[in-house]
Amino acid sequence: MSADAKKEYGSTMVLIILGVLALYGGTRWLLVLIPAALLIWYVTAGGVFRKSRN
Repeated sequence: MSADAKKEYGSTMVLIILGVLALYGGTRWLLVLIPAALLIWYVTAGGVFRKSRN
C-alpha cells in the first residue's frame, strides 16, 4: 500500500470517529468537531489538488 493511500485511510478513519463522537456528544461537541473535521478534510483534500499526473 502506498504512503498516500495510508494517509487517506487514516484521515478517513479520523473523520468517521469524529462523526460518531458528534452523534453521541451532542450539540456542544459540534462546536469543536465541525472545525476539526473541516481542517482534516482540507489537509487531506489539498494533497489531491497538488498532485499533477500527466
